[in-house]
Amino acid sequence: MPGKIPKDKYININTIEQQIDNNIVSFFNDMNIDIYDIQQHKLINHNLLTLCMMNVYDKLFKPDTTLVNNQRSLIDYENIELLTVVANSFIKWSLYFNKSLGLMQFSLFSGIHRATLAEWRDNKKTNPARSDIINNICECHKMEQINLLNETPVGALATANNDPETGLNWSMNQMQQITNNTVYLLPSERLDRLKLEANDSQCNV
Repeated sequence: MPGKIPKDKYININTIEQQIDNNIVSFFNDMNIDIYDIQQHKLINHNLLTLCMMNVYDKLFKPDTTLVNNQRSLIDYENIELLTVVANSFIKWSLYFNKSLGLMQFSLFSGIHRATLAEWRDNKKTNPARSDIINNICECHKMEQINLLNETPVGALATANNDPETGLNWSMNQMQQITNNTVYLLPSERLDRLKLEANDSQCNV
């Protein structure tokens, strides 16, 4: 029968952040990558960092026994304080490596199924605090993506054209301005204008 999280596998909320930090540093050290060297730091791409997140799960959150409801993580889903620490650590490292990581990567990092994360995100009434944690990850993911776009001229233009938060929305505003400056003629007005233009042409002959 599946059991609850074994007592000897309980995650210590006071040390888990440091354990995550140590695991990430160790992962890259094993690959001869010094994450504190800015040049080597730039060589780390999204896929490699995602692989590192999976390694964190294998080392820290992966159970070696079957848990209740086939839960695949040692993280206590009801422990909001623990979830907050784990989520904030995930966001911290995403920012440190200048990467845009979302719920899929957090699922690989924590072992919490992506469908469960989506359910937490969308059902605020069930557990508002837990929903807020997941929505925070989503908002940070969006922020990270915008920041990456803003680092290139083309990306900055794309952001300016599609960013309602800043109120820019250049493409939409420009279209609205064109629409406002466009003169629309009724069919009868078009006929009258054509007659005038025809008469003007005859006078100029």
